[in-house]
Amino acid sequence: MDVCLVIKQRLRELGFEQRDLATAAEVTESYISQLLTGKKLPPEPGRTDIYDKIGKFLKLPSGKLSRLAEHQRNEELKRNLGPPKPLFKEVRAVASKIGWMVINLRNCPIKQQFS
Repeated sequence: MDVCLVIKQRLRELGFEQRDLATAAEVTESYISQLLTGKKLPPEPGRTDIYDKIGKFLKLPSGKLSRLAEHQRNEELKRNLGPPKPLFKEVRAVASKIGWMVINLRNCPIKQQFS
């Protein structure tokens, strides 16, 4: 579930406005508005205490918002990164040569003499 949707729903249930939440969280109304409209990605939970303040104000279980925010941030970052890119031709060529050298060293007669 989306952090913003949880906050909006809870604000409605309790009859509060964004400005009330901004005051309780000690941030600007503009920040709360940007957060709730998705213009700002929810902050990383380990870097702020905003989720504790919002959760307490909205009477939510302790840690619920920070867990949701962490999950949401991770999913958003995964989407932004996209699938892994293939290696450059040069890197593949070097990796191939190194692999070939390792195979040849395993069969090296000098190594077998000292074993």
